[in-house]
Amino acid sequence: ESARNVTCVGALPVAITNNLNFSSPEDDIGYWQLSSSCNGISEACKILETPVTGGNVSLYNESKDDQGIITPIQPTPVIGMVGIIDNAENAIKSGWKCTNDEIWLIGSKSSETTLAASSYLEYFHGHIVGRPPKINLEDEKFIQEIVRLAILSGLISSCHDVSDGGLAISIAECCILSSKGANIFLDESGRMDNLLFSEGGSRIVFSIDKNKNNLWQKFLENQQNHIKSSIFIKKIGKVTNQDLNITHMDKLICNLKMSTLTDKFNNAMTSDF
Repeated sequence: ESARNVTCVGALPVAITNNLNFSSPEDDIGYWQLSSSCNGISEACKILETPVTGGNVSLYNESKDDQGIITPIQPTPVIGMVGIIDNAENAIKSGWKCTNDEIWLIGSKSSETTLAASSYLEYFHGHIVGRPPKINLEDEKFIQEIVRLAILSGLISSCHDVSDGGLAISIAECCILSSKGANIFLDESGRMDNLLFSEGGSRIVFSIDKNKNNLWQKFLENQQNHIKSSIFIKKIGKVTNQDLNITHMDKLICNLKMSTLTDKFNNAMTSDF
């Protein structure tokens, strides 16, 4: 996700630092969590070619109640990623840019999407359970290369990764950050909550300038022979001046006013908090 965030502005991820916050490594589960996290970071950094330049570790993060019961923190590895872009003026933002721009989605069919360990499962159902989605790191790297090339070619107007909260939340954030709405059309079968809120899939949402559609189509044609069968790139909607509408199989399943979205985003912590 850190590399994706760097890529989404048009920069090349080059290195990371980390901050590993865990409970006691003297406990079997705590040791396994720390070890698994280190292995995962190492594997990803090798594939993405982003060496670890440094970092720190905070262990034994746990609390004890009056009965002596110890409660460990959730394992919390933090990644700081640095990237390089030759001209900062070419960097783009997450929010939509212009009305009627096309909205596209790129992702990996071999990288898992799941509600397990998701924000949706935690905030709507109160469960912090399940394994995070499995990821195809080779697909992840390729997707980022395609997106960066399109950004540096001047074809992509805005770009945002799909992470916490899934596709619906990423689209909502693009709307909030631009004060523009979107008409989104989803045609996949399956559970509605999974379509909207599942995480993973190495996915990125981006918009294409409505005046550069022909150039974008030519770009896709030129890349066709290099794109793996496990990668999908599809148009899912367009930018509007009004609400966020999401349609599934010709049925409207979401209609949110921009004023409502913006208010919830900006005033989540009220003065009474």
